[in-house]
Amino acid sequence: MRATSATVVYKGERPGPGWHAHGVTVKRLWILDDRAQLRWICLNKQRWKHCDTGRTVHDRPAWDRAHAPYGLDVVFAVLAIWVLGGLGLHKLDWSWDDDRPDRRTAQRWKPMLAKDAGAWLHAVRLVGIELAAPRPLEKLFPKGGMPPPGTNARATKDANLAILLRSALWTTTALSRALSIPIRTLLVEARQRWNAATPITS
Repeated sequence: MRATSATVVYKGERPGPGWHAHGVTVKRLWILDDRAQLRWICLNKQRWKHCDTGRTVHDRPAWDRAHAPYGLDVVFAVLAIWVLGGLGLHKLDWSWDDDRPDRRTAQRWKPMLAKDAGAWLHAVRLVGIELAAPRPLEKLFPKGGMPPPGTNARATKDANLAILLRSALWTTTALSRALSIPIRTLLVEARQRWNAATPITS
């Protein structure tokens, strides 16, 4: 990858009384930069230690997926290119100068994101409504709305999930363009509006 790396520090919040800062947990993570190009960063996440028990924990930003080398914004962007495109997965080119992530990785992401697609769609629309006000949200979307499935569309075991996934991906990418904000920023705002009783599992 030709892009240079950067270091991002995420402090998070102290878990409670008796917890003290105890170094950082470092992770190498691929994200999208402000030009929607793939780049890797060193994410330094604040680690906390409980004085009485010696237990340690660390926080992660909303766009950092546990045990995964790609940020949530990359997942959305890759699946949008695939699901909303008219070509098969193995005929696609990503919109950056690198062939990562692997196509098999994208295949694994699809069912992972699909199960939460309805909640993501609702949360992203709430952000769009707030940021677009006083204009109606629909004014931000391209004329004609979401395009129909491409020729690569296949029957799926759960057609409703497939529709929700396409809607969530289309809405997220369309709002990102219309509001001129990175997908990552939009997803962070959406996650803050997520029902705490139904946590995002990505």
